[in-house]
Amino acid sequence: MHIEVIGQYEIVLEAHRNLSNTAWMPFVTIYRGHAASYRSTCVFTRRAVDTRLPALNREQAIDAGRDFAMQRIARSEL
Repeated sequence: MHIEVIGQYEIVLEAHRNLSNTAWMPFVTIYRGHAASYRSTCVFTRRAVDTRLPALNREQAIDAGRDFAMQRIARSEL
């Protein structure tokens, strides 16, 4: 699990191997505020990120999740 703070949002990035063990799948959760704080609000529940190409390693999956979260935040699609 990888946690990043971007402005008022906290992004939780995860990567897990798929069932066939051939690629990595990114997962994203976005909070407004900080997840450790009682005042945080989950604005995007944990979901798998659809990628065009399979991530061959954990770092690629985390990067795909980060890109997805940044796009959602930039477009205010939360």
